[in-house]
Amino acid sequence: MIRRASIAGVGLLLACASPPRSEVSAPAPPAKVDPMPFLRGALVPWPDAGARGRLALTDPESRRVAVYDSALVVLVLIRRGAREEAGAVIEGLRALQQPDGSLPFSFVLPRPDTRIAYVRSGAVAWVGYAAIEYLDAERGGAARAEALALARGAARYLLARQVGAEGDPRDGLVRGGEGTYRYELDGRRRLRERLHPEDIAWTSIEHNVDAYFFFRALARVTGEEAYASAAERVARGLARAWSAARGQLARGVSASGADDVPALDCASWGSIFLSATGDRDRAETAASVADAGYASRDPRTGARGHRAQGRGPLVEGELMLQVLGPTLPARDWSALDAVWPEGSAGVALAAWRAGRDGRAREILDALEPLRAADGSVPTSTVEIPFVFDTRPSVAGTAWIELVRFELERPRGAPTFWAP
Repeated sequence: MIRRASIAGVGLLLACASPPRSEVSAPAPPAKVDPMPFLRGALVPWPDAGARGRLALTDPESRRVAVYDSALVVLVLIRRGAREEAGAVIEGLRALQQPDGSLPFSFVLPRPDTRIAYVRSGAVAWVGYAAIEYLDAERGGAARAEALALARGAARYLLARQVGAEGDPRDGLVRGGEGTYRYELDGRRRLRERLHPEDIAWTSIEHNVDAYFFFRALARVTGEEAYASAAERVARGLARAWSAARGQLARGVSASGADDVPALDCASWGSIFLSATGDRDRAETAASVADAGYASRDPRTGARGHRAQGRGPLVEGELMLQVLGPTLPARDWSALDAVWPEGSAGVALAAWRAGRDGRAREILDALEPLRAADGSVPTSTVEIPFVFDTRPSVAGTAWIELVRFELERPRGAPTFWAP
């Protein structure tokens, strides 16, 4: 996987300044469009047309499916009481899982290319977490055996990549996965990406937040100390990645130290992790940094939200900058007017966990101008080649639903990445 002003407050201000209702009637707010037809419509049979299993089609044009998107749909379906449908996605993911517990990050239908693995630890952790929620939500369900096998397999893959080297900055953290895309010019001097086999040495902070909540949930459900210990080791590694200068967690950690590029999910999701581990002061600092430091606006719709990075070049690498630079909407993230709905929903959840209930609701409401007639929101409001597109987003749409569900519950009864 792998982001102001209040619309409600402005409406209230205008209403208070208006003539009496008998003279002028205020227009009713637009009805919210149900996103479930879009999310359900993204599910396709897998591994064949007659299968009960389902996976989420993240790009209908290319027929690409993604396991992160599929895991998010499982979480939304569970909250909507659609347990049978959630189980079908669990079955599809289990059929996709490899003997080592890995799952391909994404692939084009009908099936993955097995010659080179492209795996990201964060996506594997999300799949495992979705499987645990399926087990945890109810005792019954046709996919219970598949869910437990899926979760244990995901844990096996992640445990094999957890660094155990005292003195290494990555100690306790889970390495990134397998496969790296590199960019080159074709015969017409156009950029193309090519996947190279590689066991990844770096550790992503976002991946490890995912892994922490997965290991902790798996330990709770199974009662097995190995998973609880793995979660504690990840937590210690994440705590070391705190950047006091930036007020948030670093983007990643390599053998040589932290990558201090300011990334939104490492502030917002990092805040949620810090809150869950009882580090309230840092959690509140990171939530504030996420909300203020990454704030942005879409000029076309007026929607307000957050961009994926606070600063730095939009695309990384000399070749990409040379080829794409003249066509980019901005050279630096700090100059980009764009909203990333998925990341903005994460900021809303961080605000909620930090006790800023009203602000959390404002963030979600401010994204509604981006909602399409089918209930979807875009991946991003601005296209950045090889980074973000503007097509309807399963992940962004699902994240908004997950956070809205949390905000509608009593504060002491969270369901998602609970403290």
